[in-house]
Amino acid sequence: MQQRQARDARLDLFKGVALLIIFVNHVGGNPLAKLMPARFGPSDSAEIFVFISGYAIALAYGPVLAEHGFAACQRKALGRCRQLWTANILTMLVSALVVALAVHVGDLPMEASNRLESFEPLFETPVTAIAWHVVLMYLPFAFDILALYILLVAVAPLFLWTYARFGYAAVALSLVLYLVAQAAPGLIPPNLWDEDWNFSPLAWQCVFFLGTSLALVVRSGRVRLPQSRWLLVGSLALLAGMALWKFAASDIGHALTPAALQGWLPEQTIPWADKDTLGPMRLLHFLALACAVALLVPRDAGWLRSAPARMLIACGRHSLPVFCVGVVLSIAGTAVLLAGRNSVTVLAVNLAGVAVLLVMAMVLERRRTRRQPAKSAVPQAAVPETP
Repeated sequence: MQQRQARDARLDLFKGVALLIIFVNHVGGNPLAKLMPARFGPSDSAEIFVFISGYAIALAYGPVLAEHGFAACQRKALGRCRQLWTANILTMLVSALVVALAVHVGDLPMEASNRLESFEPLFETPVTAIAWHVVLMYLPFAFDILALYILLVAVAPLFLWTYARFGYAAVALSLVLYLVAQAAPGLIPPNLWDEDWNFSPLAWQCVFFLGTSLALVVRSGRVRLPQSRWLLVGSLALLAGMALWKFAASDIGHALTPAALQGWLPEQTIPWADKDTLGPMRLLHFLALACAVALLVPRDAGWLRSAPARMLIACGRHSLPVFCVGVVLSIAGTAVLLAGRNSVTVLAVNLAGVAVLLVMAMVLERRRTRRQPAKSAVPQAAVPETP
């Protein structure tokens, strides 16, 4: 019987951070979004969320495959997909209610924000829109990543089985599919609202299954991750270089640079960094970020047991409800800022939204530990259900 791997608190913590960043970024007209990590490099919180979710898949489903076979593993994955699919529909309907209140009660024009406008098909042709949403072909703003996750969870058992039988050939196949997505960027599922998804499954499966592969390697114990000072220096140098490049190409960078040096500035931002197809520079930036964080934050760091860290860990552990509620709050926050944006409302929307998500996560975590008193005494022994 395969030994189950202890839970790494860093995974939940950084997923929790990613979820809070996603909330801030999804609030339309939010000036604080300009301070988020995506403004300092091509990758953002989406890569963090997808990578860690892929890592968790290996911990949750790898032992099921080893102990009970492919059929049991696939049944477990499809059961999780049903949960995600249900959450997707309910979140869309609640978000639509918020939009309806903003438009019909708050008298806000739907076209004032793409967040609100993305729900227009639902109000114009509700039956058609709901039918397309059920098959993941009508995705309002911010719903693409959950649809992507549903697909990836559905095919995860096949990747795990391929890896168990053929080893790194499974990783090679994932990289081939990624290259196909780069060569044919139009291979993206359609979206009734925005022509197609914002995430190409062929491309984004790569970062997901890189996370899965890393978990399998770590679990096997046969390969140790390098603790190299040169790897850390190289990763930090790449991150700093891309941050400088992006800043130099921005309007602010051009405005702050003396006229004599303007000719040295790049005219365009970092190339090959498209989000929909996970451009190579975007993937490289994320991998450098992951290496730097893994080397700088040890698994047994004492601050991971602090109160703020525990709140973020709870967010990551309960990522599905946190994400879904965060989507609804981001739509509501968009409406509030459209009604009247000033420093007070901006601060209130962001602080209230983050506070609601943190408190909800802590309540869910307390309920979980009360249901499992034996496990709560040794929290790192638990194996995660998929996010």
